[in-house]
Amino acid sequence: MSSGEVVCIIDPIHPAGVEAVAGNGHTIIQGEGWRDHPTLSETSVIVVRTSPLGSDTFASMRKLKAIVKHGAGVDNIDIPAASSQGVMVANTPGGNNSTAVAEGAVALMLGLLRQVREMDALVREDRWGERWGIRLGDLTGAKVGLIGFGRIARYVAKICGAGFGAEVTAYDPMVSEKDMRTAGVEPLPFPEILKRDVISIHTPLTEGTRNLIGEDELAQMHAKAIIVNCSRGGIINEAALVAALNARSIGGAGIDVFDDEPPAADHPLFKLPNALLSPHVAGVTEAGMKDMALHVAKVIEAVHRGERPSTLLNGLALV
Repeated sequence: MSSGEVVCIIDPIHPAGVEAVAGNGHTIIQGEGWRDHPTLSETSVIVVRTSPLGSDTFASMRKLKAIVKHGAGVDNIDIPAASSQGVMVANTPGGNNSTAVAEGAVALMLGLLRQVREMDALVREDRWGERWGIRLGDLTGAKVGLIGFGRIARYVAKICGAGFGAEVTAYDPMVSEKDMRTAGVEPLPFPEILKRDVISIHTPLTEGTRNLIGEDELAQMHAKAIIVNCSRGGIINEAALVAALNARSIGGAGIDVFDDEPPAADHPLFKLPNALLSPHVAGVTEAGMKDMALHVAKVIEAVHRGERPSTLLNGLALV
């Protein structure tokens, strides 16, 4: 076996993962000054979370073997550029991160349905008497529609179905109707999903899913319906969403991901009381972050041993 890898960790990961990588004898480059590190050109493995990663960063890394994504989505990585350089790209889906994101999505659903922001304000602003005119929403018995039916969506389905007795349906052209029904979810065409009480997005960002939810799709939602996105910014057209929320043509939106992250300080969603926002942290729980970081360490070990990572995305292998 060769000497240890030089691992550049671009975005912060759980200390347990860093310790595991270091404990396996690898050299680690991390922190805000990573771009100026004297041994950056010797990097053989890059670890990245959400930072954009293209050839402008790794083209000069001639010893680079692999890029390991901390998480599932890889829309921030220029995979064709990596492939052209003979660099493997692998991700770390599943595990506690999937359950964490699912819980985050359900938390946004409940926050919107129970109007958590508004109820907190009533107490803080001495508007207690307004409670008599309030009618909050229910997740129990609600009609839930999932767009995408991968790992995270399946956990959402379990929480909403088994936990709240919701009627859960899903749309995913990549998953068979038999598989959905086996998982306890009824398949529906995309237009029918848009008529549900609660819509939750769980599809990756691709050219086919960019602006999947736009003005026309939002217009098909009913006035009390809510939509939640813990997947990727860009799947919901933000301008169309702002317009729908302003017009109160839908009940609310729970947004954990944005087109640009962080969003601009004057983003119009910030002024809307029927928008519940979070900073791309649906999966950022202690268990989720530790699990993914340790998974990253395992992928690095596979690369170090000259093996093909089980989560390899671009079909390359070390020779």
